[in-house]
Amino acid sequence: VDFAVIFRSSILFIFASLCWGLVSSAVASTHLLNSEAVGLNFTQEIRSDLYVLMSQEAKHASDVEMVMQKSRPLRTISPVDPTKDWRDVDWKDPFAPKVAGRAEVDMQITLEQDIVPPPSSTDSYEELLDPFAPKNEAPELSDPFEGYNRFMFGFNEGFYEHLMEPIARGYRDVVNEDIRMAISNIFNNALAPVKLVSSFLQGDLDKTGRVIGRTIINTTLGLGGMFDVAGSFGIESVNEDLDQTLGSYGIPNGPYIVLPLFGPSTIRGIVGRAGGSFLSPTFHFAPSVEVGAGITVSDKINDASFILDDKKQLEDSTVDEYESMKDFYNQYRFGLVNE
Repeated sequence: VDFAVIFRSSILFIFASLCWGLVSSAVASTHLLNSEAVGLNFTQEIRSDLYVLMSQEAKHASDVEMVMQKSRPLRTISPVDPTKDWRDVDWKDPFAPKVAGRAEVDMQITLEQDIVPPPSSTDSYEELLDPFAPKNEAPELSDPFEGYNRFMFGFNEGFYEHLMEPIARGYRDVVNEDIRMAISNIFNNALAPVKLVSSFLQGDLDKTGRVIGRTIINTTLGLGGMFDVAGSFGIESVNEDLDQTLGSYGIPNGPYIVLPLFGPSTIRGIVGRAGGSFLSPTFHFAPSVEVGAGITVSDKINDASFILDDKKQLEDSTVDEYESMKDFYNQYRFGLVNE
């Protein structure tokens, strides 16, 4: 073994490694200095242009335009030009050298202030105040029995205030809202015969099909109607009765009448209510009149438990509660008939 050759080879390898390390360090230092210089110039350039941009007076406050252009210069690396517009910088890599040949990209952002024209008439202004108001004004209800109606309205309010409301509040405090909602769903599902006949007599096949579908699904999968499974399937509920059917045939409302315990109605509404009671399952399947009446009262108490606070707010915010109730009933029934 020639140890002299091995020794000389080792010396040459160590020397070459040192040279390679020194060259690499020098190249890295050069790139670092160039990057710092570019970053300093770029920062100064941004600050300068932003100062000019912010100091300019806007000619049109509603229109603001910003144009951003990106392009590649020559292939050769050149020092950063301090006079170059900052919008020409490649935002993906602002310190990378740019090469000619890339297509220029212009991005224009125009912000325009939308001007909402004022309403052209009083009617359109009122529609803006109440977007859910019916487009056609409900005809005013005739009230030839106003004296009797006001007396019966006061009687019903006294009955509600001293008997129905305390029971409904106690019921609401004891029974969970989910349970009360399930009970409401059961009663609503039981009204399917009324909704089915009303929709069919109006010739509305869509609502007729929805009533059939919802009844089958909610009665089976919804455990007797406790849960609105059909609603989760996208089958919307139907709110139809025989009063709406008569209204769709053009039969007028007739005089306004306040019924004992049942509240506001009309002559047409009384006829529709009587027909709906005949179609109700309670009328046919209740073992006695007392049981049927008890079921009806339970339904009313359950419904009242959801509107106690709303009714109290209505009472406190109206001057003439009788007129407010009559107008509300008229608009509500008119909207149902014309939906």
